[in-house]
Amino acid sequence: MQIDSLEFDNAVRAHLPYIPYHLDASNDEIDTRLKKIYALIHEFGDDHTKEFVKQLPYFH
Repeated sequence: MQIDSLEFDNAVRAHLPYIPYHLDASNDEIDTRLKKIYALIHEFGDDHTKEFVKQLPYFH
C-alpha cells in the first residue's frame, strides 16, 4: 500500500466518527511506519536525539 493511499484513507476515516481509531487497519500501518522511522532516527542519531526518541510514545 502506498503512503498516498494510506493518508487518503486516514483522512476519510477522520471524518467518520463511528470507526474507532484503534480498529482501523490503515492507522495501524501508519503507526508501524512511524515506529520504524523513529527506530532509524534513534539508531543513527546523536545522544540528544536518542534521548528525545526514547521519550516518545511510539518508542516504548
